[in-house]
Amino acid sequence: MRIKISAVILSLVSLLVLCNPAESRPVQIAKPVRQKPFFIAPKVDRRVELLSIVARLAEFEEYSGNDFKLYVDEVNRHFAKYKQHAVVQQMLKVRQQNGVGFDAVMNMAVHLSPPPELAPRVAFTDKIPDRRWGKADAEEFTRLLRQFYKDADCENFFKAHSELYNTAEQRFQQLLNKVDFDWYKRFYGEVPGGTFNLYIGLLNGGGNYGPKVVHPKGEEDLYAIIGTWQMDKEGMPLYNERLLSTIIHEFNHSFINHLVYANEAALKNAGEKIYPPVREKMQKLAYGNWQVMMLESLVRAAVARYLFEHEQESANKEVIQQRNIGFLWMSELFALLGAYENNRASYPTFRSFMPMVIGYFNDYAKRITLDAKNFEDLTPRVASLAPFANGAQDVDPTITRLTFTFDKPLDPKGGVSINFGEGGREHFPITKVVGYNETGTTFTVEMQLKPDWQYEFALTGIAFKTRDGYPLQPYTVKFKTRK
Repeated sequence: MRIKISAVILSLVSLLVLCNPAESRPVQIAKPVRQKPFFIAPKVDRRVELLSIVARLAEFEEYSGNDFKLYVDEVNRHFAKYKQHAVVQQMLKVRQQNGVGFDAVMNMAVHLSPPPELAPRVAFTDKIPDRRWGKADAEEFTRLLRQFYKDADCENFFKAHSELYNTAEQRFQQLLNKVDFDWYKRFYGEVPGGTFNLYIGLLNGGGNYGPKVVHPKGEEDLYAIIGTWQMDKEGMPLYNERLLSTIIHEFNHSFINHLVYANEAALKNAGEKIYPPVREKMQKLAYGNWQVMMLESLVRAAVARYLFEHEQESANKEVIQQRNIGFLWMSELFALLGAYENNRASYPTFRSFMPMVIGYFNDYAKRITLDAKNFEDLTPRVASLAPFANGAQDVDPTITRLTFTFDKPLDPKGGVSINFGEGGREHFPITKVVGYNETGTTFTVEMQLKPDWQYEFALTGIAFKTRDGYPLQPYTVKFKTRK
């Protein structure tokens, strides 16, 4: 589906006239920011690697991937004997008691000075480096971390892998050269004060984070920490163009987050109304409150604007994808930011446009319940299976084909997205995709079954979609063959 951008923009321009910003809650305008070039080079940072290693020793799932196996094996060989170190036990404690994990780990990393000092760069409080740490636990952790750095001979480990780090940086730089950094200044009209940093997390798998450090005088050090999950045939990191949207996304946080925080009071009423109808989808993305939802809404809409300037078809796909994962208002927000781009005489900076963003969300909050219901009504579902019903416990093991019937036609060109069930490959029966019928109302696969065996798999909406882009509701198939 191609987004009907011009029509949506016209309706939103009308909305901007109707939504008087003065009717919103008082707006706290963010501090002006200085003009300067925006460019950055990638770096493997020892603090990021150190915190990732400790989280790995503590068996944090999000830091326990084996994507970069060559490096993971080296880490395991060097650090496995320190699994009972006091800093690892402290990490486990704050995980269990406070929920430390994911970005809280990286927040700690950037709030410390380089090793071996590993001292707080700003005074720790109950909210710094992260409220999940707490002041006392954060201070105790850093004390133990300094000891771990010595005990585990981390300095020599990092020195021994400097060439590997250089290779990763050089490879990432080749990708970063393709980012249009000038776009950020064109789009936002200004560049936030402080420093911009891109760190490569070699142990972070698919985890990407955007922490920041706020100094006492208000200057901010902003970070995009990008994980490493794809390797070449030699097992070395590979950073290809599919990562570009992630990089573009993370740097947009540097320009948007402070504006949302500055206007949090004005956005609260709308945010608290919009979040509940999409709570389940937001939580699947690890977005546990309306504030993060607002941040991500604007960042993702900005990514779509970047793509629209550089490759329009990619922008259309991005908008549909974001709508499908829970940001139901994405096409409208995308068009609203387009109206901003076309009215720069009135709105020279995105900061100056924030009252209109607030006005839009206040209006949308009145429509979210209906919009959520309409979306659910438009998403297709599996209506039935043949030749047996889902959940059957006496399926004939000689059956070789299974056909799904949908309650709405799907796009035969949309692809296939079928996941293993809880039992993994061993309980996955599909051997071949036969495909759709002419109308897209049925879909058939070939199977190979054995007697007295449980099978499970799931169809998802990642590729199964209607012709206008609405995703299939997830559908899990479970059955057992008879003896």
